[in-house]
Order: sequence, then C-alpha cells, then structure tokens
Amino acid sequence: MSDGRQAELLQNALREMAAEGREVVAAPPFRAYLDRGTDLRYLNYAVPDAGAGAPWERGSIEALAAEFAARGRVPRLEIVEACWPGLVDALEQAGFTVEGRLAGMTCTRSELLQAPAPAGVTLAVEGADTPDARIRARLEAQGAAFSAVADPAPVTDADVARARERTGGSVAAWADDGRCLGAASWVGVRLGVSEVAGVGVLQAERGRGIAGALTAAAASGAFAAGADLAFLTPGDDGAQRVYARAGFQERVRCVHIARDKG
Repeated sequence: MSDGRQAELLQNALREMAAEGREVVAAPPFRAYLDRGTDLRYLNYAVPDAGAGAPWERGSIEALAAEFAARGRVPRLEIVEACWPGLVDALEQAGFTVEGRLAGMTCTRSELLQAPAPAGVTLAVEGADTPDARIRARLEAQGAAFSAVADPAPVTDADVARARERTGGSVAAWADDGRCLGAASWVGVRLGVSEVAGVGVLQAERGRGIAGALTAAAASGAFAAGADLAFLTPGDDGAQRVYARAGFQERVRCVHIARDKG
C-alpha cells in the first residue's frame, strides 16, 4: 500500500474512531468530535469531512471555532497532514498555532516484531472477567506514567466502568510482587485499522524493555481483533525508537493545531 493510500485510510479510520462516545458536531467542511464529560483539550478536536479540500474559507474556520467556543472547548484539529493540502496554512492565518507535528507510525501483521517482557514482568490482557481492582491499578499506572504531577487524580468507580465499556482492549505489565508497572491499549477496529494508545510505564521502571513489550502485545491484540494495520503517534524521539523495536515505521505526519485565543 502506498504512503498516500495509507494516509487516506488512516484519516478515514481515525475519523470513525473519534466519533465513538463523543458528541459529533457538523460545521462543514469540518466535523468536531467533543468529549461529553471533559473539556480537556486533547480529547476534543475536529477533522475535515471526507472529500473536503482547498480553498479553506476563513468563514468556515470561524464557524468551526464558534462551535467549540459555544461548548466551552478550545478550537482544535488533529489531522493527517498529507490529506489536507493548504489547511495548516489557512488555520495559522486564522490564528491557530501548531501544537506538534507527530510521526504517524504504522505496522502490519507481517511487520510486527516480537518484544518479550523482561524477567520478573508478566503481560496480561484484560478480559470480561478481569477484577475491578486490576483495571483500577492499570488505569492508575497509565495515569501516573503520563502525569506531570506527583499525585495524579484518583481513579474512580466511574472510570473503571467506562474502561469496561470501551471497544478494543488493554494489556498491563505486572511485577511478580503484584504491582502494575505500565500498560497499553488499542481501540476498536475501524476500516481495518486500530490505534495503539496509552502506552505508558512508571518512571522508575523505564529502560527495561517494558514499553516495547506492551506495544507489541497491544498490536497483537488489535490484529487478533481483525485489524490489518496498527497505528500510533509517539510523543517524542525516544518513544519512536521504542515503537520501532516492535515493528512500527513512520509513514505519515499528524498535525495537532489549536487556537487558544480569538
């Protein structure tokens, strides 16, 4: 599959994934996907409609921003850049600022590499019979891995219930003493694509190969669920190297862009 075709497939699949559990607001030629429970910026964003293209009218951009503002959300878009020529320039002219250009890494079944967990660590995929306490510990580990503060918000019963309801799955890394050291998740398959997300390991446990093992296990879970292509976006070069060890390769660029004022 060519990189251009893969970019189009990814954008279409990501659009469908974004709609799951979110309020979908039409603002042609865009569509906003807004989390019903939180205004956290990274859970609220828009994507152009399929078939949209230049010229990107300023009035349409402002109408989209107004839909976000009416719901107390920061106007944001998350896009596969190659699919939308000229859009980033038009958004910047409208006062948006690029938050990041992230490597879009993909992996097919044949490209997936084995990445076993280190000694003393066991990987366990969650299922319907997984106890709430185990799901809570997994959510706590993921929260701690990504938190910028020493004590992230506690995991609630509602968080555990939502985790059970999500499509896709999760895999956690457990130490022999029962501690959850990290986890990774994958989302429900859309158009043959599943996104691997939430790959996180506790700070004190990094550098042991746990993240690579979790990434490979999550991708395996996605393929077992019917995906032909697994996708993820690393936050930095270090993470990109970890994912590469599981067989992921950079094939597209994803742009996150927002307007905090105006």
